[in-house]
Parts: sequence; structure tokens; C-alpha cells
Amino acid sequence: MICGEYKLEEALGLIVFNRIKLGNVLLEKGHRLQEEDIVLLKKNKVKTIFAAQMEETDISLQTALGVVAAKLCGKNTAYSIGKDGICRITAVTEGIFAVNDERVAKFNRFNRSFILNVKEPYSFTKPDDIIAELELVQPVISQAETDEPLFKLSGNVNMLSVHDVSAQKAGLIYSRFSDSADETKHFTAVVKKLVKDFPHMNMDFVHEYESRHSTEELVNTLQRALKDDIDILFILPGQKGSYKKDIVMQALNSFVDEVACPSLPQVGAGDLIIASKRGKKVIVVPYNYDKIDTSYPVRYIKQAVVAEKLNSFDFAHPHNYFLSTNEQLSEQDKNGIITSADEELKPKEARIAAVVLAAGVGARAGRNKLLSEVGGEPLFLRALRAAVKSKASPVFLITGHQADILEEFIEDIDVNVLYNPAYRSGIRTSINLGIKSVPGFCDGAMIIPADMPNLKPEHLNNMIKAFKKGNGRQLIVSQSKGVRRNPVIWGKDLYDFADIVPENADLRPVFIEHSDYTQIVNFKKENEAFDVNYVSDIESMERAQK
Repeated sequence: MICGEYKLEEALGLIVFNRIKLGNVLLEKGHRLQEEDIVLLKKNKVKTIFAAQMEETDISLQTALGVVAAKLCGKNTAYSIGKDGICRITAVTEGIFAVNDERVAKFNRFNRSFILNVKEPYSFTKPDDIIAELELVQPVISQAETDEPLFKLSGNVNMLSVHDVSAQKAGLIYSRFSDSADETKHFTAVVKKLVKDFPHMNMDFVHEYESRHSTEELVNTLQRALKDDIDILFILPGQKGSYKKDIVMQALNSFVDEVACPSLPQVGAGDLIIASKRGKKVIVVPYNYDKIDTSYPVRYIKQAVVAEKLNSFDFAHPHNYFLSTNEQLSEQDKNGIITSADEELKPKEARIAAVVLAAGVGARAGRNKLLSEVGGEPLFLRALRAAVKSKASPVFLITGHQADILEEFIEDIDVNVLYNPAYRSGIRTSINLGIKSVPGFCDGAMIIPADMPNLKPEHLNNMIKAFKKGNGRQLIVSQSKGVRRNPVIWGKDLYDFADIVPENADLRPVFIEHSDYTQIVNFKKENEAFDVNYVSDIESMERAQK
């Protein structure tokens, strides 16, 4: 696809990039301009238009959406592409809409030309209800770019499906702690809410069991209950518990085949547990279930009920969980309120952001050097970890080439990830992207190439210490054996000149120009300044790790 701004005289046959409305005429995104369209545009005093020209390997918006939608759609779903260029995926039967949050999030992270939005997962749906919408950002796309999300969706079941809700027999275990009237009232309230929350799940509660709230008795009751003709067993605990060694968890671990979901990261409902035994599902209902007004525990239970088989990976990466709305402190809690504040910096202590550059192709190394293994992890993680462990804040990771693979390695690291779509145009595009993202309250930005596997947070802290808050223009450069090296800190007054330190730094005009206010911070050990450029560097580094 070639896109740009065209004069109307040159626009015949081009593809409209964005919807255009002129009176009663609507030219949708993806429309190929005809002669009458050009006449109409001229009548409305339009002189130029942003449009796309299809190349030999390109396919239309409708074709691309259809190909991807067909891969997304699973059991009891269908799709339709509207004139507005949006593909709407619908249910064809009544049932429970099944989709995994993590897979949708990955689709949107890794396929930047497509956008997928879905309705509330595991919600009840009727025929013709829209369960998802798919959009292609541009009106034309290459076949190769369309094949990419298809490849990433392979190796797994279809992402979107609607499950028929067949009748399932359920049992209830009351794990009694006090055997009091108040406890009985509590259990009754929990059961009422269970029945209310799952009107469409077609569950028939056919058995009830009682147990003392002790590990041994609960195990015995579990064994007895699961011998009966039931599909799902709910445990109502006599006490709240979410510790891995509490009574309920000990009982489950000694009896069930697998605990797929050991807890839920939801305040007040962390003791939700989902397990399985010989194909039967065991669900420990949160103790305070009758008082919970958030939807997440209900969604997880629906997910467990609908699933043919429970798998731990389906519950492994929960997303953010929101509190219920309109909650306020009680008057009693207000009396004990403590005002929080950000960590205070000393008067002359500067706040420095870190920009870790990991977008390049690594052409000189002959492969993506940043993914080469060093000490059991990819090379780029070494520099990133040094930045995270230093006093730099915030930390940005700039990705580009093979961004999806790099991002898989940082699921457990709380950094700001920025994708640079122009990474092939050179490292300056990544530096500029990072610098533009640095908050205004920062005094400077540290530029760190991600190919420095031996970088230490102590060296970065020494650089930050050398930067004096309020001293105007400042440039802090690393040095090893008299040779200037990376990383480098640019004061906010110098952001327009920000660059990495090249091999011929002493000859580069930008470093000569700012030499009057340049400070040098020496590496304590020479190997800390080591950076990877060539295949031989990677090979010698890998040999050193063996």
C-alpha cells in the first residue's frame, strides 16, 4: 500500500482512507474513487485527499477482515462486514459467550493493523447479539500483514465461541466452623446469591453435604460427594481463607487432581478457588460472596462451569480488577486517615528517566542480537533490569523489530513499553520517541542501548548522582579507559540533541558542541562497558556463559 495526500486530478482509482460525507453522499473507508466521486469532491471545493494506492500484493479491507474473522470465529458464531468497514461477530444460538481476556489483549498488542473489541466475557448471549467487533485501521493491507495475525492465532482453538448450556448437576458442601444460627443464615445468603447470579447456567442443585471446618473432615466429605452423580461441587467455607496452607487449600491439595485457580486478585474475594477431580469441577465460593458487588468472581465461576476441562493457563494472567463504584470511607475510617505522598527527593537530587533502546534489527550481528541468551535470559533483559533496579524513574523500553517476542519476556516487569513503527529508519527515531514520552517533571533522560549485557545499576546511579538539579544544561557521559561510552544522560534543556555515544564520539559535533558542560562518569570495571555489535561478540559472550 502506498498512501499519502493526492491532488484530485491524480486521485481517480485510489482508495478512500477515511469516511467522507458530502450532503447525502457517503464515501466509505475502502471505497475506490470513480469519476463521479471526483466531480462531487470538486463541487465541494475539495482540492486534495488522503488516499491509498493498492499494490500487487495488497488485499481489500473487506477481504482482510473476512480472512481474520473466519479464524477468530468458533462454535455458534458468525460474522458480517458492514458498509462502514467494521466486521461484527454475532452469536447464532443462545448460550454463554466464551473468550479469554489474555488472548484478546495479546491480539491487540501484537497485531497493530487490527483492533478487536469483545463484550463481557462469559456473559449470557442470544441469537444475533454482537459479541465482538473487528476493525482494520487502514483501508488496504498487504497479504503478508494479514497472514501475520493468522499465524499468531494458529496452534490454539478459535478465540470466540458461544457455548450451549447443557444441564449440569451441582452439589453444595457446607464446611461448618461454629454450627450457629448466624452461620446458617450466612450460608443461606450465599446460596441465594449463587442461584441469582447464574440464572442461565442450567445448574440443578441436587445434593447437599455438611462437614466440620477441618482438613481431614473436608477431605472425607469431598470423597463422598464426588462419588455421587454430580458435575460441579461448590464448597461454602465456614471461614475466609486465601493462604496457600489454610484448611480448604490443604484439603484440596491432598485430594483433587489440579488446582487451576488458587486465588483471585480481587479485594474481598481472594479466596475463590477452582479445582478439578476426574473431570468434575470443585469451586470454593468466597466466604463473603453474598456481600460482593463486583462481577469478577461470577465471571470466573461461569468460566469454570462452561469449560470442558480446567487448565491452569486459562487463569494464569488475570487483568486488572476494579472496585465497585461509589464507595466512600466511613466516618470511623476517616478518623484514622493517613495522607500519602510520593517518595521525597533531596533538594539537589535530580529525577532522571531511563530510555532503553531495543527496537533495532541488529543487522551487523546477522540476527536479532537482543534475543541472544545470556545467563538464561535474553540479552536485552540485562540492560533493562539494570535500569529498573537503578534510581531512574520512569523507565521506558522502546521496541520495534520482533516487538511481540520481546514483550513476552517482560510480562512481570513494570516498565513503560513504547512501540516504534519507524524503527527501520534508524535509532534516532527510537530516541526521539522515548524523549517525547519522558514526563515534564523529570530533569533529564538516560539513553541506554539494550545491547549492554554487563551494565550495573550502581553505574547508572553514579551517573544520576553526578547530575545536579537546577544547574542548567548538563550532559553526563560514561567512560572506560579514556574512551567515551554509553549510557548517557541528557538534561531536559538538551533533549533536541539527544543521541547515543558512537564509536567516534570525540569527533562528533554534537558532543564537541556540549563539551563545556559535559561530565564524565567512569565505569569501575572495563567489562561493564561491553556492548554487542557483531556475531563474534555474541559467540564470545555465549562461550563465556558456558
